Amino acid sequence: MALLEREAELAAVERAVTLLCGTGVPAAPDTDNRAASTGGLLAFTGAAGLGKTALLRETAAHVTARGGTVLYACGGEQEQEVGFHVVRRLLAPLRPALDERELRAELGSWYDLAAPAAGLPAPGSTVVPHPRGVRLALDRLFGHLAVRHAPLAVLVDDAHWADPASLAWLTGFAPRAPGLRLLCALGYDPQELRPEAAPFRAAADGAPEPPYGLTELSTDAVARLARDTTAEVADTAFAEECRKLTGGNPRAVTELLHQARDAGLEPRHHSVPRLAGLAPPAPGAELPHRLQNLGPDCVRLCWAVAVLGADATLPFAARVAGLRGETARGAVARLRAARVLEVPDGADGEPLSFAHPSVAAEVYRAVPASIRTALHGQTAAALAADPGSPYGSSVRHLLEVHPDGDLDLVEQLRRAAHEYTVAGAPEAAYRCLGRALREPPASRDRPTVLYELAAAAFRSGAPAAAVHPLRAALEEPACGAELRLAAVRLLARALSRAGRGREALGALEAQARRASAPAEREALHAELTVWRALNAGAGPRAGARADETDATEGADATDDTGATEASQGADSTEGAPSHPALRAWQALRCGEPAATVLRHAEEAVAAGLSWTDDPWGCETPALVALTFLHCGRPDRAEQLLLEGIAACERAGLHGEHLALARTLLAERGARR
Repeated sequence: MALLEREAELAAVERAVTLLCGTGVPAAPDTDNRAASTGGLLAFTGAAGLGKTALLRETAAHVTARGGTVLYACGGEQEQEVGFHVVRRLLAPLRPALDERELRAELGSWYDLAAPAAGLPAPGSTVVPHPRGVRLALDRLFGHLAVRHAPLAVLVDDAHWADPASLAWLTGFAPRAPGLRLLCALGYDPQELRPEAAPFRAAADGAPEPPYGLTELSTDAVARLARDTTAEVADTAFAEECRKLTGGNPRAVTELLHQARDAGLEPRHHSVPRLAGLAPPAPGAELPHRLQNLGPDCVRLCWAVAVLGADATLPFAARVAGLRGETARGAVARLRAARVLEVPDGADGEPLSFAHPSVAAEVYRAVPASIRTALHGQTAAALAADPGSPYGSSVRHLLEVHPDGDLDLVEQLRRAAHEYTVAGAPEAAYRCLGRALREPPASRDRPTVLYELAAAAFRSGAPAAAVHPLRAALEEPACGAELRLAAVRLLARALSRAGRGREALGALEAQARRASAPAEREALHAELTVWRALNAGAGPRAGARADETDATEGADATDDTGATEASQGADSTEGAPSHPALRAWQALRCGEPAATVLRHAEEAVAAGLSWTDDPWGCETPALVALTFLHCGRPDRAEQLLLEGIAACERAGLHGEHLALARTLLAERGARR
């Protein structure tokens, strides 16, 4: 599509690429491009068909012509369910050549955080990373690539359809692109951005060079397009009618002109009455109408390609569409000639894609709902049977099939949710687990699935959404003691994070009263002790969380250390607590000798204290650090806190964990 009336945008592309690559021809292989390279951020906005894709392709062509490396990905309406889909598509060209040892040497512990999201080899980890830590690790990875493959351009088309995990990464990464000496170019439709994508919009709007908003073509530009398409000069009446019928949308104008040429119309005023018959009867109806005219084989193949998305190849699409080889190849040829599909020259195994990203969404929406569901089911079965299928490929199709009590499907969705969780994409895990509940799971597994759903919501930064499934899990008859304790702990955290501190304390107390088994009752009372000590007793100096405004809500402390409330929690247990950390705290509050308190605290350290207890609980080691501080051993508190800070940073746990540890570390300095 010709880029008419896009002079300002093309000039911006030229400036950005010149700053990135320089003005000359491709550099020699041994030339260091980094010294003169300057990064930047470009954004093109507008509705489908206005030229965003064409401008990004022009950017890619400029960078490639000057010896640069281009990483390109396109958001897809159907791939929004796949965590880090856009990130993985960006890295696909480089992934085979990336050396794990080199990356580990360069990135250190950041590699383990970035690898699952980037699709790189990664060892299994028992610690679930925080999404923000994963995003920071990806920044480090792309920063390394910007040096290793300079000059580097990262292009993301249709960013409004990017999966939430990739979009959250782009929100932080795009403004940093200039400092990383790479060019980041984005194309998106502001009207299609989800409400939760407001930070992305703000980041793009706040760039030094604001987004370029693309507008419709003028009548003169339409006349030029008509001349280029038909090789004849178009008169004003013809061009004006074309613009009126298409709204001046460049892609729609181009398609109407092609149809006019194929119908033998001259670009003159006497052809104007016939133009209306070639135009679609309603907005969005043009493409389905064209497909119907191409025949049922073309319709079926297009439907299959739209459902398959990035996984579409000719053999696979033909299989899903139910077409034989020769029939499918004939349909592809007609669709290519009709400018619907782009088919690379080569083997049948090459990917199939639509000529324009928005065409995929138009075709998908045109598929009848019942047929679309059946196609998703066929595709999921085929991908699940293929051991080489890409990460997350079958899962997004499973999300679209009708619930049918399939326990195997429930397990597949739970496994996918786990993969998304360790990759730092809890939103994708949440969707998988929500769908698993609707299948539904076996009654014995239902409380566990409810807990996993709540944990995914909590990790996604939506603590309020975790409350209902946790309360439902606690009411399930199959909820065992161990799961009940985990659910109560998470419920207290979720309520507190949602600003409902008194409810959090009430939930712990209610479950403690309900507990019948001594071990469960003791564990819940121990949790109450920790909760009161940190959330009420320690006050804002030690217990406040970075994102919590009511850290002291939920109990009535009588002094700055909360001795009365914490003692009540300790005294309510039956005998001494079993955990040495809680024994140390109880001994401290009961006024026992410092030597006794410190002995219990050292036993707790020797037994092992995890700052990264899933989902991200750090209360117990923080309580031990407080104990050391109160007993005059700030050196031991400092050692424990520094170890905790290092453990949290390795796991990508930022925010409240580091805030709590550093607050206690600051108190240690004040006491010293």
